[in-house]
Amino acid sequence: MNRRLSDLQIRSTCRALLKNNLYISGRQLRRELQNRFDAVGKTERVFQIWREESRESQRAANLSALPTDVAELQRRLQAAETQAAANLKRAELAEYREQAHQDHWALEIDKLRQELQAARRENSEGQGASRPFPV
Repeated sequence: MNRRLSDLQIRSTCRALLKNNLYISGRQLRRELQNRFDAVGKTERVFQIWREESRESQRAANLSALPTDVAELQRRLQAAETQAAANLKRAELAEYREQAHQDHWALEIDKLRQELQAARRENSEGQGASRPFPV
């Protein structure tokens, strides 16, 4: 029978194993999933969740080992880095929008210039004048 494990089942099992032992392998997680739920899940998905939970567990262990002031600085640094990434994303989006705006109006101006030149050519041909108007 093809049973699909939920992310919650995989994450809770992984967290329980990590709580007992900070260093578990993805294979150990899959073995435990087999024992608990009689299913192991797709390898790529299970290992992705295992990597995420392992990183988070390691980060929490590192922060708890630091003195409180250093831990607070680490949290602030992480928040600042997140904010900086968001600011960079906003700036890149604004730059993209500005470039699209400039391109749009450059095309409009070029189209109007071509229309003006065509109108001047028609005007000069109609009057028989050979002198073109400056653009």
